[in-house]
Amino acid sequence: GGWLVLEPWLTPSLFYQFLSTDRTYGTDAPDHTAMDSLTFCKALGPTEANKQLRRHWRTWVREQDIQDLAASGANLLRIPIGDWMYVPYEPYVGCYDGAHDELERVLELCAKYNIKALLDVHAHRGSQNGFDNSGETMRVKWTQVSSQGPEAITTFEHWPLRAADWLGHFDEATASYGDSPTPTNMSNFNHSLRVVAEIVRRHKHAPAVWGVEPVNEPWQFLPVEWVKKFYWEGYWITRRAAPHWVYMMHDSFRGYPAAWWDFMKGCKNKAMDTHIYQAWNRPGIAKTFLDNAC
Repeated sequence: GGWLVLEPWLTPSLFYQFLSTDRTYGTDAPDHTAMDSLTFCKALGPTEANKQLRRHWRTWVREQDIQDLAASGANLLRIPIGDWMYVPYEPYVGCYDGAHDELERVLELCAKYNIKALLDVHAHRGSQNGFDNSGETMRVKWTQVSSQGPEAITTFEHWPLRAADWLGHFDEATASYGDSPTPTNMSNFNHSLRVVAEIVRRHKHAPAVWGVEPVNEPWQFLPVEWVKKFYWEGYWITRRAAPHWVYMMHDSFRGYPAAWWDFMKGCKNKAMDTHIYQAWNRPGIAKTFLDNAC
């Protein structure tokens, strides 16, 4: 986490440089502030951003880290990647030069220390969940609020405005994508399938690669039929070119049997991924957390 797809809470040191943009730029602060991969490239420009990213990539994951993982008994490393690494688009062009070399370096280290790797597409064009881990923090409202001093403070709000436009435009007023049975942004849909195809093409012979997760955490407001359509088509792209890979599907925060019970029944080498976030639960006894996980 925080390596090829940036998340400020994981790597705050990369983002300290933006803390004073409100004082330097005033109302123009949003154009000079980064809070995810997309705005990091925009705020710094491709040359400076790439210089900083190359230094970060090289030092964030070292051989010693992979060696320590192997010594701990870990046998699988989940590696978040961005779709722009495989089908480039702005503002990542130039900004992410060298990212593939770094990924190959770590995949070779995984092979050396007998650890398998899951390539997990964390970030898709348009954002699948509206969070920084999707590459773009969607629907940020910047405001100029007065302070008690002579200066104004430029700040923002995000949580109440969160949205995700990966497979269609999210209507915040109705908290829905409408009633279309199929994705309404087929350009992004097809772009993401091209990304899956390119991942398989580039890595199908890599000895360390265990499988692919075509999209991380598509949020629960996306129509599940849209998500299933993407999974189904992505599965066959993967199956035809890399039948030995495991095809991992996140449950879109709908981790109950009725949503998935008969989906892709009988298909080989598939698996479901569920993310049970317990960090924000109300404090309770140990049994509460164990029951929730079960």
